[in-house]
Amino acid sequence: MILGVYGYSKTGKTTLITELTRRLTSEGYDIATVKHIPHKDFTVDTENKDTWLHANAGASAVVASSPAETVFIVKSGMELERITEILQKSLNPDLVLVEGCKDENMPKIAVGDIEEKPNTVFRYDGDLEDVLQYMKRTIGAEKIHKQLPGLNCGKCGLECAKLAELIYDGEKNLTDCPSFSQLNVILEADGKEIPLGHFTRELIANVINGMLSSLKGTADASELKIMLKR
Repeated sequence: MILGVYGYSKTGKTTLITELTRRLTSEGYDIATVKHIPHKDFTVDTENKDTWLHANAGASAVVASSPAETVFIVKSGMELERITEILQKSLNPDLVLVEGCKDENMPKIAVGDIEEKPNTVFRYDGDLEDVLQYMKRTIGAEKIHKQLPGLNCGKCGLECAKLAELIYDGEKNLTDCPSFSQLNVILEADGKEIPLGHFTRELIANVINGMLSSLKGTADASELKIMLKR
């Protein structure tokens, strides 16, 4: 999930993001943040430090690595879409919170009396619990959506995203997706494939998907392998 927070300067955007991050991380969510800085000449690097010297010599990217943290410095501007893509592929957080970037095409929260932009889902006026509930529901539905085949075949009468929301709300189940139990399951014993009936194939697919759904690194995989050694 990617969610923006926008508003005029000194209206509480950073305070809101830090409070959301604090609350969600305390409940076990993995949160990443992006801070948009419009100043053209801004840099986090320090002149004549080693990393600055590396970049000044022509390196397009410099990595500062210590036991406490890792800092990637890319010596060029980067579109928000690319930044969030890198974050999601490398770290796979549950949520990316973006401060600023009010004109980007993403769900956003307006803070203060700024003119409302497209895709604004909340105007924050202190209703932190409502915002948290929205975020948790969206994150949960996204995780379920990744378990579905993603065909949008309409056989269940809904698009996959809507079905995922209803599953999260407890109104539907994964097995309400006709294509879910048709996932390809192959069982091999010492390299020899074992024939599976429809019931067994469906049972294995449902159990494995349910067990692995909360594990990082499995949501976007098109093929999963489990090996049992006796």
